[in-house]
Amino acid sequence: MTHQHRKVQRAALLLGAALLGMHFLMAALSQAPLSPAKVKYYGVVDSYLGPYFAQNWKLFAPDPLSDDRGILARAKCADGTMTEYFDVTTPYVKEVHSTRFFPSRMSRVVTGTLQQLGESDEAVRRVRENAEKDESPTVPVLPYERAKQDESVIFLSRYSMDHMPVVCNGNPQKIQIRMYIHELPPWSQRNNASAEGKVKVKDFAWKEVTELR
Repeated sequence: MTHQHRKVQRAALLLGAALLGMHFLMAALSQAPLSPAKVKYYGVVDSYLGPYFAQNWKLFAPDPLSDDRGILARAKCADGTMTEYFDVTTPYVKEVHSTRFFPSRMSRVVTGTLQQLGESDEAVRRVRENAEKDESPTVPVLPYERAKQDESVIFLSRYSMDHMPVVCNGNPQKIQIRMYIHELPPWSQRNNASAEGKVKVKDFAWKEVTELR
């Protein structure tokens, strides 16, 4: 019995070590600089780490967020008419502000996904910034970046459809989201009550409701 117990214990330790090693390998690959291996296995790594083990370097970022982001959404009905834009983000932000002890985290669903839309590998981001400064050709959108953006747009469209008021008699055909980024005034203007930040807007392609369900 003792010998058998040791064999089981040894097998369990080996299996645990293998699983732990695989996890650290996935985590390391997700944070490694851009490489052919990272591009090739990005889908596998992302599907394993998300959403519970996703990692980034924002915890150590020296610069705090300097903008306010959110989404608006509208629907297209079967007769071709379009609804007005509905503010999807603000109601949940107000809900957070109204409950300080046990606030809802629904607003983070939107803001977290919006951050993913503009995220890229650190090395690629620096190359693009340097290319912009030098006015030289930049790195095009990479396949893994495009796939991540498409997933984010589909998620935000589905989220908006579920949280919009009843439109098109409850039978919308298409959903379109608009992302807005309100860049806050610079710190140097903190005492200027009339200072206003810049607002950037980006409309994404219409998504069929059948694709979102």
